[in-house]
Amino acid sequence: MMTEPQTYGIQSCGGCVPCHCNSFGSKSFDCDESGQCRCQPGVTGPKCDRCAPGHFNFQEGGCTPCQCAHVGNNCDGNTGQCICPPNTVGESCNKCAPNHWGHDIMAGCKACGCNQVGSMTQQCNPNTGCCMCREQFHGEKCSECRLGYRNFPQCISCNCNVAGSDSQTCDAHQDVCTCADSTGQCSCKANIQGLKCDQCKLGTFGLSTRNPLGCSQCYCFGMSSTCTEAQGLIRMWLSLKPEQTKLPVVDEANQQETTHGVTFQHPEIIVNADLVTQKLTEPYYWRLPEQFQASMITAYGGKLKYTIYFEGHDETCRTSYEPQVIINGGANRNKVMVHHMQGLQIGQLTRHEIDMTEHEWKYEDKKAMTRKDFMDLLFYVDYVLIKGSHGNMMRHSRISEISMEVAEEGRPSVESERAHQIEKCNCPLGYSGLSCEECGAGFYRLSARSGGAASRVGIGSCVQCQCNGHSEACDPETSICQNCQHNTEGDRCERCAPGYYGVVRGRPGDCKSCACPLTNHENNFSPSCVTEGLNNYHCTACPEGYEGKYCERCATGYHGDPRAPGGKCEESCDDDCAGLLISDMDRLHRIITSYQPHHPSTTATQSPLPV
Repeated sequence: MMTEPQTYGIQSCGGCVPCHCNSFGSKSFDCDESGQCRCQPGVTGPKCDRCAPGHFNFQEGGCTPCQCAHVGNNCDGNTGQCICPPNTVGESCNKCAPNHWGHDIMAGCKACGCNQVGSMTQQCNPNTGCCMCREQFHGEKCSECRLGYRNFPQCISCNCNVAGSDSQTCDAHQDVCTCADSTGQCSCKANIQGLKCDQCKLGTFGLSTRNPLGCSQCYCFGMSSTCTEAQGLIRMWLSLKPEQTKLPVVDEANQQETTHGVTFQHPEIIVNADLVTQKLTEPYYWRLPEQFQASMITAYGGKLKYTIYFEGHDETCRTSYEPQVIINGGANRNKVMVHHMQGLQIGQLTRHEIDMTEHEWKYEDKKAMTRKDFMDLLFYVDYVLIKGSHGNMMRHSRISEISMEVAEEGRPSVESERAHQIEKCNCPLGYSGLSCEECGAGFYRLSARSGGAASRVGIGSCVQCQCNGHSEACDPETSICQNCQHNTEGDRCERCAPGYYGVVRGRPGDCKSCACPLTNHENNFSPSCVTEGLNNYHCTACPEGYEGKYCERCATGYHGDPRAPGGKCEESCDDDCAGLLISDMDRLHRIITSYQPHHPSTTATQSPLPV
């Protein structure tokens, strides 16, 4: 089916429709299938019914070109008078008017539209249209608050604490974070609170940028839930001693070890793979020496550093996947944590720095480590292993620059920065140490089997020293009393010391000095005595020439008065008569004094002794 020349639209639902081409502007009365008529020169429009840009005077035969080359042939459509495009200035209309941009010879310039509050000036960049914003404003037109500000157009600073704010809401380079537009509440990390995210939640401490939770949970061996960040500590480095030129190489379980194939070439310790595999199978590890063992609680928040290098028999030698570092420990030596990292490159010296926090370590099953278990392990480190084998094509590997940061008391300096992220717990009575890991003065540790909160980590609870009231100090591990007072002795200060007698009942005067027969040095002739009943005693080591319960009289063949201050027993002369006379006088003296009442005394001037 054919359409007439003056119609179009055979494909439309309504059939053919008239073209309606303008008789002045069209070359003919027919059009194409879209309805576009064929226009005369300088004419435009679907029906050819108006002048095209740069032309004027629509009439039969078309439009006349503008004679305005200096303004882009832009003229009045009726008169042909030359005119500038919108918002332009200059003799040739070649510049944008003030506060406009984007000069176009036909379309002119666009208004800058800079926000009056947020912009430093109403003039924008003439090429991009971007406005110059004040410090707290942002956006192409300065119509938004910059990151770290809120509540346009006031744009008040959020002042969020970057260390405590969720990193997803912060710009690390600008060191600023966003906040809620109406309230100013910053988006806090899990263990942080406060409008500005600048406070640790109760039971946490040590606000730190490095901590994804913001603050660390108080550990305190379960003895306390309150702590603060320890003050007065600095970071120091544990490293190999000069004489430690060889490290043992062990299997992954630390069950077998060897130094076969291990040599020292300053500053590196080298293992020859061909030799060591005669003793061990892969994977094998360097084991760090004793200074990296035992209590390492102050290593928390520090770094483990070392440098590794290895070469292979084959240029394409690939490293194996096993953990790069293994640490075993805990009070029961039953906790293991591992650190994985990208495999080493053959022939490339690699320096490692590993944060000593739970966020960098995993359990053997690759699950995330908890702070509690991490601290349990640091309480007692049994061993630290660093991987020494890197694939079965390895020829040798080298390790050097091994060190671990710990904390100790001191003043910060260029070499030793202040230590952070170490807790100082508010310990209950009987516990001391940064994390309540030690027994306080006057307390000792029970075995872990005895129960108690501390038994959770296998260290046992601390209980008061049992010293019968005669000492406040005992060995924190064995419980044996130290520095027994009030003339007592024994593991529990449970008996009187030599030269004293009495029943130990927990009072300062329990043990009294033995009077043998007097308490002054010149008249105390026995170094020991034993208690009789509740309030009496007898001397047990009277020297030769003395006799009696209290060494209070001279033996036969001796004479003198040991009960008199300065008195003593002396051997009698050999003259039979003199000896007999002296013996009779002593017997007479005893008879006389036996009628005097006796009361034990500790003074040197009064005899306590019955005869």
